[in-house]
Amino acid sequence: MTPISKTLEHLLLDIYKDGSVSFTEYQQLRDNADERMEAVIREFGLHNNITAFQKAMDVAMQLLQLSVIDAKKAQLTDTGEAIVKDAIVAQVEYLRVGTDMALRLL
Repeated sequence: MTPISKTLEHLLLDIYKDGSVSFTEYQQLRDNADERMEAVIREFGLHNNITAFQKAMDVAMQLLQLSVIDAKKAQLTDTGEAIVKDAIVAQVEYLRVGTDMALRLL
């Protein structure tokens, strides 16, 4: 399991307590993640792999949102929608599992 700070754990529990995520909660988590990266930048400087990773995550999130919008516009069948959801969840899980593996190296 990925190590998680108590403050992040509490934020996530608060966000998920009602079983859904509002846009405001999403923005709050995004802003919190950016603040945490700012602490890393203060420690390691601006030009490094971790800042590139942060930018890549922003791009990945934008592409995820656009992919879902494109799928919605395609008026998929229930099966098509399930295939898209499964594929996207698999990609996110790939990142999560890779995160667990990478953080074990610290």
